[in-house]
Amino acid sequence: MLTNPEAVKQQLLAAVPLQSTPTQVLDYLNKRKIEHSEYLRDPVEGNSIKAILRDQSKWSIVKMNYSIVFQFNDQDRLIAYVVRPAYTGP
Repeated sequence: MLTNPEAVKQQLLAAVPLQSTPTQVLDYLNKRKIEHSEYLRDPVEGNSIKAILRDQSKWSIVKMNYSIVFQFNDQDRLIAYVVRPAYTGP
């Protein structure tokens, strides 16, 4: 499991660089079995794909997942990633 949002972002940049298409992002997420939405077109919030990278640890009481939003421009090209930690537990 990656330990910080910047490490997650660097891994994503290597796998799906900026200017990638939604299809390329979805292919990457499917191959890695990462939960995700479909490609969302929203004139107010912008085009995006939302994903969650789940902590696979069996022994952690509090798990750290990562929420990822892939943002696309009007030409359906990846322009940014937003990676945020999301903690779960008792």
